[in-house]
Amino acid sequence: MKTITIKELKHKSVLTISGSNGELIRKIDLIRGYEYILNPLNPNMHKNRDRKVVFVKIETDKRGIYGKVKYLDTSRPGKVEISDLDTFL
Repeated sequence: MKTITIKELKHKSVLTISGSNGELIRKIDLIRGYEYILNPLNPNMHKNRDRKVVFVKIETDKRGIYGKVKYLDTSRPGKVEISDLDTFL
């Protein structure tokens, strides 16, 4: 079971994903208008993997936390699981 925390700061949000025993899996700064890559934590999820997006905003609903994004290859808007966003290596 992973734990997702988002800390809102003045100009960015800090996304932290921790595993069940507390180890840090991913920590990134989410800044509106910056480019990110989709990299799902589940190795079996191949849909949209490695697609580049521009982060727009964070949305929450009863099913979880999502990131509103704009895909760079099609310029279309989309909604992705917040844990799928990752920085370029």
